[in-house]
Amino acid sequence: MRHKQNKLIELTTGEHQTRSNVVRTMLTNLIRSGEMKTTSKRAKVIKSEADRFFGRLLGLFDKYQDEKDVRREAIRIVKATIFTDAEGKKVVDELLPKYKAEGKKSGFVADYKLGYRVGDGAEKVLVRLI
Repeated sequence: MRHKQNKLIELTTGEHQTRSNVVRTMLTNLIRSGEMKTTSKRAKVIKSEADRFFGRLLGLFDKYQDEKDVRREAIRIVKATIFTDAEGKKVVDELLPKYKAEGKKSGFVADYKLGYRVGDGAEKVLVRLI
């Protein structure tokens, strides 16, 4: 029986890294380059985390009427999630206005299957910001 088990959450992160640090690092790298190649299990995790992250940021426009309040809260959330300042500025200055202008609520990330890795036969997936 599967009592309260979510196999999607279980990532092999190594002994010293926690799951949240791995996911935050992957999200930062995805924002930095716009795309990343990874395994299918990690692709599912980063896709759900990116949709949750950008959905939370766009939800601020419904919560606050003033643009200054939205920007302040977005910067607070980005600093708590994204590791570097350059990628944080990219989210607030480029990606957030772009997604708001498009009227998106979800579907910020697309994944494409690339085949299998040579070394261990794991499935490769390309994850790309839309």
